[in-house]
Amino acid sequence: MVGPETTSRERRKERLARLGERFELSGFAKWIALSAALGALGGLAAVLFSLLVDLSKEHLFGRVAGTLEGGLTGGANPALVLLLPALGGLVVGLIERAANSERDGSGTDAVIRSFHRMKGRVRKRVAVVTGLTSAITIGSGGSAGQEGPVSQIGAGIGSSLSTAFGFSDRDRRLFLMAGASAGIGALFGSPLGGALFVPEVMYRREEFEGDAIIPCVVSSSVAYATFTAILGDERAISIPKEIVDHLTFGGLFEIGIYFFLGLLCAVLGGAFVAAVGATTAGFERMSKVPKFLRPALGGALVGGIPLIIARFTADHGVAFGGYGLVESALQGSIAVPILAALLLFKAAATAITVGSGGAGGVFAPSLSIGAVLGGFVGLGAERLFPGLALDPAAFALVGMGGFFAGVGKTPIAAVVMVSEMTGNYALLAPLMIVSVVHMALSTNWSLYPAQVNRPLDSPAHTGDYIVDVLQSLHVSDILDSSSKPTLIPEDTTLRRTMQIVSNARDTHFPVVNVDQELVGIFSLNDLRRIFLEHEALDVVIAGDFMREQVATITPGDSLHDVQRLFTRRAVSALPVVSPDNPREVIALLRRNDVGRAYTDRLQSLKEPTP
Repeated sequence: MVGPETTSRERRKERLARLGERFELSGFAKWIALSAALGALGGLAAVLFSLLVDLSKEHLFGRVAGTLEGGLTGGANPALVLLLPALGGLVVGLIERAANSERDGSGTDAVIRSFHRMKGRVRKRVAVVTGLTSAITIGSGGSAGQEGPVSQIGAGIGSSLSTAFGFSDRDRRLFLMAGASAGIGALFGSPLGGALFVPEVMYRREEFEGDAIIPCVVSSSVAYATFTAILGDERAISIPKEIVDHLTFGGLFEIGIYFFLGLLCAVLGGAFVAAVGATTAGFERMSKVPKFLRPALGGALVGGIPLIIARFTADHGVAFGGYGLVESALQGSIAVPILAALLLFKAAATAITVGSGGAGGVFAPSLSIGAVLGGFVGLGAERLFPGLALDPAAFALVGMGGFFAGVGKTPIAAVVMVSEMTGNYALLAPLMIVSVVHMALSTNWSLYPAQVNRPLDSPAHTGDYIVDVLQSLHVSDILDSSSKPTLIPEDTTLRRTMQIVSNARDTHFPVVNVDQELVGIFSLNDLRRIFLEHEALDVVIAGDFMREQVATITPGDSLHDVQRLFTRRAVSALPVVSPDNPREVIALLRRNDVGRAYTDRLQSLKEPTP
């Protein structure tokens, strides 16, 4: 039974679909308008999520546990520092079970999976649940960041809008990325970095989703403007101006140290990704522990870390995204032994939080790990080479971008985002050096399992590449000696025809006249209908049962057009005729030959070029 509410909803959906048909996505103006609208919505969503996270941190870890640092400061309650992450994990598990949400892992990985595997679809419920559970995870002391949740929230907005307007799967994927870029560009104060991050993070190799650049730039910029208009223009990472102004690249003498930092980023990055994977697999193997209880168990383990390290890390902790650690590393206020401890325990806390099912992203924790590693290298190099006048803060900033560039496979976006977030562009050269070294040494793993190597491997581009690959190949490219046809003279008797066919491997046989010109064609199916007519074996000739209407192709035809002709005519072989004489048969092209050529060409494209 259809009620008035259902009818009204259907009419509203039809109106939106008709409106969407007016805006065919070929228009540049339409891209600008819709991407700007999406950016405004994404910016508002980022504002709400940021306020929700701040409120959660202040009223949970702040007021209840007695600290906003994540460590055991003077006013902190050790028992609550231990219990709050576990209670937060329990609430997260219960919410997700009640909402039947399919959120799995970091929000960014879910966005990548949605692009490649789910035609850009994100359920509205997932975005809402992700925002709420991430705020609880972070606010209760979990080691997670806001990048994943805000990207998934923005992606959900973009996906829902494109579905409401009745856009195609391709356009839904683009709006998915534009929405994710809006959230990241706004929340992290990095409009250009946010616009580049999502198109780049889709792939494990050095690839971009080029079609998404324009909508992502527009949506990220508008989202950033919306966010700053409401909450003010504050950088995601607050660094004293006197430190920022003195961050410079020392030139040739420092390059060797930065190369070493890139090597350490690759080693630690590989260990960090392996730890996240192993922890996730370990919690998944806990079949006797209900799934909704696993985030609570992970929270209890994370809550115990501040109690373990409190004696030698003072008020520095491993909770939240880790921006406090970033700022301390950039200011050089942490000693080398403490940096080493924080480095290991922050990586462990993040792996446990994410692996146990806690909600949140891995971008901010990765930045903090990289900053601590860079600060560790900078302080160590300063002691080893006092004559070089090294600045440990510069190494901390470079480590921050270089570490995430490799683990997230976003070398360009990471460099831009770190520069925008800190307000310093003087270290672009060492940032690029460390990022490239890390990328070169980390091609076999990634923090985002849903990434694919290149567009060629993405289901989102399967149709594009079939057309592109077949369009680039022609009939002449795959003709060989095996393509030589078995020609049947039109006056050949049925008996003789059956003898010829029995010794041939073809399924289709062109019929020619005395001048060897094409006059028809028959298949094994045509022959099968009459081969039992024994009294007609020497009476019926090929010209009697052939089909006179013959579809032909020439050597210059593209395999894309040939494949369409195969489908339209429902045949498995086509005669190839001379371009100078359309009745001269020079070959027979089989449908399997086209499929084999496509597979071979695809394989050659996948092979790395020397």
